[in-house]
Amino acid sequence: MNSFLIKNIDEWNVFAAQLVTRLQPSMIVTLSGSLGVGKTTLVQAVARALGVKVNPRSPTFSLMRTYRTSDGSSIKRVLHVDAYRLEKSSDVLALDMDEELSEPGTVLFIEWPENLQVWMKKQTGPRLQITISIREDGAREVTMS
Repeated sequence: MNSFLIKNIDEWNVFAAQLVTRLQPSMIVTLSGSLGVGKTTLVQAVARALGVKVNPRSPTFSLMRTYRTSDGSSIKRVLHVDAYRLEKSSDVLALDMDEELSEPGTVLFIEWPENLQVWMKKQTGPRLQITISIREDGAREVTMS
């Protein structure tokens, strides 16, 4: 388990650059933490590091957003899912995440993975768990396992 301290927005970019080196196609990256802790900010920083041309927006209402990368790495596409609004496990079926994840070069970032536990248990590919918390001084503590 690795732990990192993020004190400002620029440090998200440094962390994202390190994270990108660990990503691999078909990987699921779970993002846990309270509202406003920086889950979407992290996805935005990763997208920049991968050469995504647009700034990712939170998929809270659309549930899933897709971004094409342009950095020439093995990661060709970033899927960003926000499961905060899902009320039951079967709600994930409409997203067709199994099919989406099977596209070559895809990495999937999931905010609020605890709302997708049934689906997550069926996944056998590579996984990375990231937990973000806010310290009293406002810095973010990021734990990766």
